Formats: sequence, structure tokens, C-alpha cells
Amino acid sequence: MNKPSLFLHKSSQTRPPITSTTSIPSSPLIYSASCLLLSFSFSSTKSLSLKMNHSFFFTPFSPIVNLLIATFFLLAKKASCTDPQFLACEPKSCGDQNISFPFHIQSAQKEYCGYPGFAISCNEKNKTVLSLSDNEYIIQEIDYQNHSLRLSNAVGFGKNTPCSPQIQNISLNRDRFRLPTTRAGLFFFYNCNSTLLGNDTKLLKHKVDCSGESANVSTVAMLDDDPLLGSASEKCGAGVVAPVDVYRGENVSIGKMLERGFVMNWVASNCSVCDESGGRCGFNYTTYQFKCFCPDRPHARSCKSGEYFFSSFPVSKFYRLLEIAG
Repeated sequence: MNKPSLFLHKSSQTRPPITSTTSIPSSPLIYSASCLLLSFSFSSTKSLSLKMNHSFFFTPFSPIVNLLIATFFLLAKKASCTDPQFLACEPKSCGDQNISFPFHIQSAQKEYCGYPGFAISCNEKNKTVLSLSDNEYIIQEIDYQNHSLRLSNAVGFGKNTPCSPQIQNISLNRDRFRLPTTRAGLFFFYNCNSTLLGNDTKLLKHKVDCSGESANVSTVAMLDDDPLLGSASEKCGAGVVAPVDVYRGENVSIGKMLERGFVMNWVASNCSVCDESGGRCGFNYTTYQFKCFCPDRPHARSCKSGEYFFSSFPVSKFYRLLEIAG
């Protein structure tokens, strides 16, 4: 009987090797089929190496050799079949802000990478912008640990004299965002009668210059604890309130108050468990549930529920499986 050859003969039609640089198919169906093909290749090669009982490979060191072969193909499979949603939800940046779940940048990230109602944009000045009730707010800082962010009204951001009539009331979806009860309110009163305002020297000190107003009307602004609120409401038209962070008794301009902005908390699914497991948080808009996108596939909460089976599988048990298969 001829001894088995140490080398496998090349077939007349060779196939290109599978490498870690294999591109991800854009179609989910093609993607699934390609991953299935890799799984079949892995299983077939592993089975072939185990059945060569009289070959060079089945020596006293065969468990180690087979383990190396299995590891190689598993790594190739993992690298080539990384879930496209996991890849798509890689954190992005806008200016000096790092953007990740629950936020997602429109036109730069997929919608499923963020939580509903947390879409933001990156404007031409490379500033992160959040739209709330028809107002645009500049995100100055995001604190992912405390689930809070500091916002400034885009109208007054970076301006010494804001055009106050463009400031509007802020209306929040309390299922998404909440203002701290300790924050102050900056009242803007529009269409104030200039004649009546001129006769009130105390109220006149709260006048805000805004281009475009006629000589007959003016705008005044004051904090929500000012004793002149009642007088202002009598001499002016409708008013709006803008949230600001200000220390009581602090002497700062209206423009500085608006530029400093205010802190707001958000309410969304907790991402910490998924993030700590190596996943990227997202949302399934079909089932309307939180998803943890992992290298192998989406999971409910954490990537530790199965995709790292090989790395966590005890080596002793793997050797046992090799012995049984042999």
C-alpha cells in the first residue's frame, strides 16, 4: 500500500485564498451566504484533518496541529464575516465631540446606530447641532456617564448681542430629555411699548438691543426671579423663556448667559453592558427594541452571549472533542 502523501496535489482549478481583507458584501443575503460558505469551509477542513488517521498530521502532536488549523479558519471566518451593523455603528466625531449611542449623526451614520429622537447634525462650522422644538442648539459637551449634555441656543452662541426675537420656548419630549429643576429661566418679553418702557427707569435697564426692531417697540430680558416680571408683562407682548445656567446674583450679559447654555439630561436605553462586552449599541426599528451589535450578529444586551464561544471554550474540552472525532 502506498504511503499517503505529505502534500495535497493542486487541482486544475485553484480558488483564491480567503483572507482577513475579504470585503463585506453589501446585500444581507449575499453576506449570509458568504458567511455560510466560510463556515462550511471551516467544517470541511477540520473534518479532513481529523480523518487523516494515518497521515503526517495525526502524530502525538496532532491535537496541537488540529487546534492551530481550526484557529486559523475560525479567525478567517470571523474577520470576513464581521456583522455590517457592527461596522456601521463605529463612533464618529464632529469637531471635538465624540458621537456614539444614543446619538447618531444624520447623513454620516445609519439611523439604527442611535436611539429614536437622538438624531444630530454636524454643521458647516463643524459644530454638533441638536434640534428641539424648531430651535437649534449647539452641543458643547456630552457626558455619557451621567447621561447629560450642555447646550447653547445657536441664535446666541458666540454673539455678544443676540437677536432675542429669534429665541423661542423650548418644548421637550419628557420620554427623551429632561431639564434639571435647579436651572434658571431667562425671560424675553417682546414688543414692549417704548414710551411706557422709557418712563420706567428700572425696567429700562433690562432692555436688549436687537437689530430689526422699530423705534416704537423694544425687547427686555430678565431672570425668572426678577421682581419686575409683573411690570414687564404689563408693558410688553408675549414672552418666552430660555433655560440658562446662572448663579443667583451673578452679573453677566444676556449674550454670555445664552452662550454658556444649560445642562439637560437624557433618557434612553443603557449602553454600558453592551459597550463593556465589546459591542456597539443600537436600535431595532422593526421590533422597537434596543440591540447590541456585535462582530458576529446583533444580540439583545451583550456580546458575551455566544459570539466569543471559541475564545472562552476550555482547551481541555477542545482536545477531548478531537480525541472523540479521531
